[in-house]
Amino acid sequence: MAIMVVANIWLFRSTFSPKEGDLPKPNLDLLQASSFILTNSKPGEDALTEPLNVLVLGRSGGAYIAPNLTDTILVARVDPIYKKIKIVSLPRDLAVKIPESKNITKINGLYQLGLNQSEQEGLRLIKEKTEEITGLTIDRFVLFDLATVENVIDTVGGVNVLVKDDIYDPRFPANNGGYETFTLKSGYRYLDGKTALRFIRTRHSSRGDFDRIERQQEVLKSIKGKLLSLNPIWDFSKLWAIYKAVKDNVRTDLTLSDFKNVWSLAKNIDIEKIETMGLNPESGLIAEDKIKLGGQIADILLAKNKPFDYTDIKSAIAYFITNP
Repeated sequence: MAIMVVANIWLFRSTFSPKEGDLPKPNLDLLQASSFILTNSKPGEDALTEPLNVLVLGRSGGAYIAPNLTDTILVARVDPIYKKIKIVSLPRDLAVKIPESKNITKINGLYQLGLNQSEQEGLRLIKEKTEEITGLTIDRFVLFDLATVENVIDTVGGVNVLVKDDIYDPRFPANNGGYETFTLKSGYRYLDGKTALRFIRTRHSSRGDFDRIERQQEVLKSIKGKLLSLNPIWDFSKLWAIYKAVKDNVRTDLTLSDFKNVWSLAKNIDIEKIETMGLNPESGLIAEDKIKLGGQIADILLAKNKPFDYTDIKSAIAYFITNP
């Protein structure tokens, strides 16, 4: 979603100017309108010729408890040859060894751990571990927070989604560190930003993170439709609001050529046809377990046959991404 949002505001020319130790973020200036949005032009000489692997990280941010835990961790593989986008999603509860250490943590805590030194160190830790687990070389990254997603959804007027089953989650995390009840009836529902985030974050279902991925895709489908309907002239105020949210809360090393190429491909792909591979117990690649973390017993996931050996996972991912 973060990639599509920034690409759709191509009319803001971008440069990257990180401070030492910080991750790059779009420094967007309102300079010129984009001909590729207005004329639907195709990529030019700088078009992608090889697949691009983008690490997408979503953190809570804002006023949430543990704002720098990356509960969304996925690799989006943009393939210009087969004109496909495939997504490999890593579960936040996957237990991993901390790089250059014998200690263990959940993968969603690596970025936060590295922040003790710098944003770049946080990215390095989770990027290296993602490459180790998936066997994929990460070419680019995007880091966004939930506050940005909520703002974007509210700016475009909410999203219309299909809720397949009634949702009743009596232990949805509250901002004060406690819990609250989240309910949503099945059927088509029009959601504002706050409710949409709860819809994609709740884990209270039979398939846990796998259901979360499907709900994320449902929301993405609706957001994509709203973004494609925006007119750079008549909807300028909405684009400006999105621009401000993205400028302050997104970190990325994607270039404008990358944005243009990804958007040119993504806008013509039905979200439902984007193939997703999720690592969950149903895949047979990982298994549930418990471990003592921070003095408390925590529910975790581990590579099934041998903890911290990702050979089978890498083989399955290689087959997934190379099978057209």
